[in-house]
Amino acid sequence: MSISKAKKARQKLAQQGRMTPDALRGSWQGVNPTIKRTPTLQEKQAKLNKKYRRNHASYSDGSFCIYKGEKRYGEAG
Repeated sequence: MSISKAKKARQKLAQQGRMTPDALRGSWQGVNPTIKRTPTLQEKQAKLNKKYRRNHASYSDGSFCIYKGEKRYGEAG
């Protein structure tokens, strides 16, 4: 059985002392990949509150406003 061109090229690189592609395959070269995990319910809610639905109750200074305006539904009277 004959040797493929790719295998011959790899053997030639190994004989010359160069890096072969199979040595690089499957290793992270010292890099630790991060683990993906699902966020907890509290983390999801905190993310939503920080993004669009900000909780304005925490920004309150204790004051409030009451509006007493006229009713203009039917203009009767």
